[in-house]
Amino acid sequence: MIINRKPPRYPRRGPSCLLVLFVTFGIAVSLYIIQNAEEVRVAIMPTVTAEPTRSATELAMMAELSRDNGANTEAITYYEEAVRLDPTNVEFYVRAIDLLVREGQSQQAVERAEQATILDPENDRVWTAAAAAYLAEGNRLSDVGDQNAANLQYANAAQAARKAITINPDNATALAYAAGGTILQGDPEKYEQAQLFADDAVRLEPDNPVARYYMATVFTYQGRYAEALEQYQRGLEADPTNPDLHIGLAYNYYGTGSVPDALLSFGDAIAVDPDNAEAFDGRAYMYLQLGDDSLAEQNALEATRLNPNMARAQGRLGEAFFRQNNYTEAVKALEKAVTMYGRATDLNARFFNMLGQAYIRDDLNNCTLATPLFDQVLNATANEFILEAANEGLLECRRASLGTAP
Repeated sequence: MIINRKPPRYPRRGPSCLLVLFVTFGIAVSLYIIQNAEEVRVAIMPTVTAEPTRSATELAMMAELSRDNGANTEAITYYEEAVRLDPTNVEFYVRAIDLLVREGQSQQAVERAEQATILDPENDRVWTAAAAAYLAEGNRLSDVGDQNAANLQYANAAQAARKAITINPDNATALAYAAGGTILQGDPEKYEQAQLFADDAVRLEPDNPVARYYMATVFTYQGRYAEALEQYQRGLEADPTNPDLHIGLAYNYYGTGSVPDALLSFGDAIAVDPDNAEAFDGRAYMYLQLGDDSLAEQNALEATRLNPNMARAQGRLGEAFFRQNNYTEAVKALEKAVTMYGRATDLNARFFNMLGQAYIRDDLNNCTLATPLFDQVLNATANEFILEAANEGLLECRRASLGTAP
């Protein structure tokens, strides 16, 4: 048997040609990348696409959707961004001002209004929005007790509204704002002019709730409560969701001696606007009239929580505590009210007197704090009851200083 055996293949000496080619190619590529790093990075890395930004128009549409859903704060944010992107579109300003007024941001509303009137001074809607902003700012200043500054803003409102009327004599809302800015200054000599504005407003648009509101306000300042009552009711027929109309109706019920009806109307205002500090303050005032100090305290607490800068609400809270002999808490609230008011007037003298009384009832050593308050009261009001109380407070402090207090 013949076996053919082939001689074994000798081991290779060194790498294969294919491996050498791969290594050589890799080195070449590496050198190219090192020498051309930036070009390679641009070629290999995907281009970063910037996140698309919304246009001013899109933001305005989103603002309107938010407003329709009751998200006014969100809507304001969208409009503010829209104004930033397109500061020449006056419509954005007008809509933003309306929302700012609704949300109690009157200072910012005035700022936007003044920008808008410079941007488009021949647009009656711009001046109408400005009038609304000035009225809201006047109300804010009145709430904190600065009536002089409030009257200046009311005058600005009347002036802005008159400019709107000059451009468009058929602008019923502007006529209503002219009536409001005029009547709210509290000058009897201007009442007739205010009524003329209001008459024209309701004549042009009988179903305009703003026109009805300021017609009612004019009648209220004139003491014509029954006529004011009718105007508030007509306004509510047009817009039952307007809390100002409910509040005005409530105060007119009070003016005609119907406290229970006033309480119901304040409740209606709270039902349509649960965060309305003015409605809670009004309800606190009604409960004080009824002698229900505990409920007055509850409502005044809610009013001051919603708006800590409402001077009269702080005063009513202090009064509720005072009548429950809680002088320590009464002092805290009344001090806030008096600080905001700054000085005693015929309208707020009761709070100054009550703070003085709370001081001395809490501790006769507080007479140094109480006496200046009583002195202010004596020079500020003609109310006999308050004057008598202030004089008694001064007499008690004199006795205490002589060591003869009972």
